[in-house]
Amino acid sequence: MKYVLFLLLLNLQTFAQALQSDDGFFDPARDPIATMRDGKLRLVVSEDILVRSVAVNFKRLGTVEKVERRLLENEWYLTLESRHANDIEQSVFVAVRLKPNEEGNYFADAWWTACTGEGCGSCGYEGRSNGCFCLFDKPGEPGTPGACYQTFSDEPLLSKVPLKFRN
Repeated sequence: MKYVLFLLLLNLQTFAQALQSDDGFFDPARDPIATMRDGKLRLVVSEDILVRSVAVNFKRLGTVEKVERRLLENEWYLTLESRHANDIEQSVFVAVRLKPNEEGNYFADAWWTACTGEGCGSCGYEGRSNGCFCLFDKPGEPGTPGACYQTFSDEPLLSKVPLKFRN
């Protein structure tokens, strides 16, 4: 009898949590970004929603070319590689640290960094100890080195956004 009561309470709690998060929004303070399944970190939120969530506060983010999960210095990060919103020849790389909970879900941490290219076709990032670097020469000028400048913050980057895109 105790076992049945426990399962009933567990199902009610799960149902209540599902109703709570079914408000039509992705809220990074409440909703996980990824989960660890079968030894692999898998996104549970669409790339589109994640990009929109970052773009609210990070106006340099232009056309996003790649969204990945990366293990850097023994910590998981959500990374976005994009073109600069005001200059398509410049690169922008954003890395948001992910923090796990006890159930294996990963949430956006407040700590994040961005690499913005100046005269650099693509910025790279090797973790907090190595920082940002330019992967390629200045666009259209082979042999001319570029630079990637690093910005970091401990203020949350992701914002609450609607699950469906509205024009």
